[in-house]
Amino acid sequence: MATSRLERIGTIFTRAEGLILRGAIKPDDRPLWFDVYKAFPPTVEPKYARPKPQNQTIKPILYKEDVTRAKFHSKGHGLSANMLSLTGETQTRKLIQKYQELQSEGFSEEESLQRSVEAVGSARQATETTKITPKNPDSVTAKVLAEADLKNIFKE
Repeated sequence: MATSRLERIGTIFTRAEGLILRGAIKPDDRPLWFDVYKAFPPTVEPKYARPKPQNQTIKPILYKEDVTRAKFHSKGHGLSANMLSLTGETQTRKLIQKYQELQSEGFSEEESLQRSVEAVGSARQATETTKITPKNPDSVTAKVLAEADLKNIFKE
């Protein structure tokens, strides 16, 4: 039975192993992956001439929140994140929770979307206006931050 030239070549492992055995590569100069491959060989030999795998259908992995999240992001809402927030909730998460709450109350989809944006936006503005008090008001950092206008720091 005739074999193609590609089938006779073998794998990169057999080629590297042959080079090491015949002295073309010193054992100290072998590739990093060589010992790992030798200790844990794959279950299916990775040959170039291996037949093409069958196409498998990919299952859709969409949740209800994904559709809602897409609606918010397509309208430009929920893109910012507050890295200083101690709650760990993103604005998008808050929008989705408020949207689901309004949906359960019987509002239409578009009305729930608009009301949740307004509610979370007003709550966000209220938290931004409250001033954070430093733990140590006498520290140099606290004094510098108190004098700095952080909201307009990049404006001239």
